[in-house]
Amino acid sequence: MSVLVGTAQAVLEVPVGTPMSGYAARTGPSTGVADPVTVRALVLDRAALVTVDVCGLHERTVELVAARLPDGVDTPVLAATHTHAGPCVTFERLGSHDESVHERLVETVVDVVRRAAADRRACSVHHGVTPPLGVASNRRHPTRADDPPASFLRFDGGGRTHAWLVAFPCHPVVLDAGNRLVSGDFPAHVRQHLEAATPGALCLAATGAGGDMNPGRHGAEASFEADTTGLRTVAEARRVGSVIAQAVLAAPTREVAAASVSVAVEPVELPIDRTGPDQARRELAGWRAELARGVSRERAELLETWAAWAEQLLATEHDELPDVWRGSVTAVGLGPLALVALPGEPFLATAERIERAAGHQRPVLVLGYANGCPGYVPPAGEYPHGGYEVVDAHRYYAMPGPFAVGGAERLEAAAAQAIDRLWG
Repeated sequence: MSVLVGTAQAVLEVPVGTPMSGYAARTGPSTGVADPVTVRALVLDRAALVTVDVCGLHERTVELVAARLPDGVDTPVLAATHTHAGPCVTFERLGSHDESVHERLVETVVDVVRRAAADRRACSVHHGVTPPLGVASNRRHPTRADDPPASFLRFDGGGRTHAWLVAFPCHPVVLDAGNRLVSGDFPAHVRQHLEAATPGALCLAATGAGGDMNPGRHGAEASFEADTTGLRTVAEARRVGSVIAQAVLAAPTREVAAASVSVAVEPVELPIDRTGPDQARRELAGWRAELARGVSRERAELLETWAAWAEQLLATEHDELPDVWRGSVTAVGLGPLALVALPGEPFLATAERIERAAGHQRPVLVLGYANGCPGYVPPAGEYPHGGYEVVDAHRYYAMPGPFAVGGAERLEAAAAQAIDRLWG
């Protein structure tokens, strides 16, 4: 059995001096390019999956692309790889938006989808899961034995491998806040290794539900300062990418009986706990006082970002602030397999619950950071532990507060409904 599969890619030019996204503590714009920023499209019949080497994509960007899809393609899934070494193109979120790069990004996405749609050919679909890889750990709970595998799809046609889709649930943060070279981080090296091993194939390396997973053993707060260990390097990103790619090549696969592609899109609303004006004033005063005492350059950048967030919040009438974020969960069915794309930064446990709910006979491959990235969406059990993802991250995302308890469970419910519609 086979489905129609098309691929295309392009490089997005990022000039020196472009603002970079991923670390509020970064002390300046880009100084060069270590890895080209790529836009990669995998068109499955009428669904277009696009990965972009950026930290996040705004839902407004998705709308701009959706309005210009070519004939025969009606479902876009735009997924940021979530590299923390990409250009900032997320409007008010995640740093200083570069409008010119964003305009080129939209044009490039539209172009690669158009070319991929024109390139569709019959391919068989093969699914695999690697063993645990030993390159990621839970950044919030270091004593937990979380060691996720990579899940992948391989598309074969015309006697060769035509495309790969690899999903690994881990933050691409090998490169730290001191890095000012644009890079795809370790996903870029996953692609390079797999494409070298299968000449002519295009690889999309997507990030799964990795909101609480980091390479190595550093926590989220390690991003508040530049690394001093000398371990967070391009060479280490290359090593991590190689480990993942070699495991994918060695893993057994199972052909998916996919004779057609189905699509289901389920709306979802995530309630926001808006930060009150009194709390914002207290926090702003504390940050200004700390700045006055003198701090490192990285800490100063972080505090200035938070202070700007508080000032903007206080300048806005409280009733004008949103109390909900509206987005969607998309499921793409390939026979008995479902590819589920979640918005925001979901945690590993959310993907695991979605996979278990579908059952062993119906494998699910979960992507995060898709069709909008408004912030972290922790499961309910994570809120008592606090931490960056629960308490602080919404400021860098320019949101009026963190998501309320229950948001992750809403994502799970929407995913279950979308999957039921695929197979119902």
